[in-house]
Amino acid sequence: MTPEQAKKTDPLTLPQLLLVEDSPTTTALLSKYLGGSYRMLHASDGELAWRMLEKNPGIVLVITDIHMPNMTGHQLLVKIRRSDDDRYKNLPVIVMTTAEDNVDRNLAFLNGANDFITKPIDEMELQARVNVHYRLARTIRELESSKAALAEQALTDSLTKLRNRRAFFANGARALSMAQRYVSDLSVILLDIDHFKKINDNHGHQVGDEALVIVAGILMELARSVDTVARIGGEEFAILLPDINRLGTAVLAERIRKAIEREQFIVGDKIVQITTSIGIASFGVDRVESIDQLLAVADNRLYLAKESGRNRICVNDEGKTTFG
Repeated sequence: MTPEQAKKTDPLTLPQLLLVEDSPTTTALLSKYLGGSYRMLHASDGELAWRMLEKNPGIVLVITDIHMPNMTGHQLLVKIRRSDDDRYKNLPVIVMTTAEDNVDRNLAFLNGANDFITKPIDEMELQARVNVHYRLARTIRELESSKAALAEQALTDSLTKLRNRRAFFANGARALSMAQRYVSDLSVILLDIDHFKKINDNHGHQVGDEALVIVAGILMELARSVDTVARIGGEEFAILLPDINRLGTAVLAERIRKAIEREQFIVGDKIVQITTSIGIASFGVDRVESIDQLLAVADNRLYLAKESGRNRICVNDEGKTTFG
């Protein structure tokens, strides 16, 4: 929304601008000049301004005087620019100075000010500078939002909305490094939908896709928030489990197997049975040095589970410990 468009809307929807000024006269003047395009918030010193910034994430721009009680404009600038909160990284701050006050102006720029306005305030200059910085900051926010969305998309499976193979291995490498450093547990569940090709052949790929989404939902429901649930192949899923040993992993794998087996997947007037075969591997029990090796161990046990009749889990390389 541009300031021009905002004039025609409810005042409560206007972009929020914080004016930090201890002079009632200057405050009234700037509110008059900018009040038609912005929702004006006011703080009489830097300390109050900081508290308002913390409570109002919708503030899009700050105009501040320099010389104020409790906390000066310079101190406020430093506090904003040194904050760890990403909201303040591109927050425009315009400083008000007198025309001959080059010392404060230069210091303001060194402290992170985006621009300055000289007193006495010219209405047209004020509006132009504020509008330019508002639009620029909005554009930067939109670009960063798009960048974040693209980064998220690059790590997400488009069908199931789970993490994809790339994300799984990136998270897995970090988790394994932590497990090695702190001698903690790390396990992997690898599962595959049994006879998935028959589902596609008999009912069509759309039904196959629906089956994948259903399985993904079950995995997300049973996994913890710290786990990485990923679709790493066509009908193949993996779960990365920090701080869970082999026994805990086997218990979770069996819960997953039973939940998928019980799922009522209806196609037309028929119920399509979905089952899965599962292999698990655990760092510490299985001697591995990389997440690729850990997944390879789980993959071998997944193969043994299928060879043993499917719809079961396998926890060792001999295939002797199976459930189903």
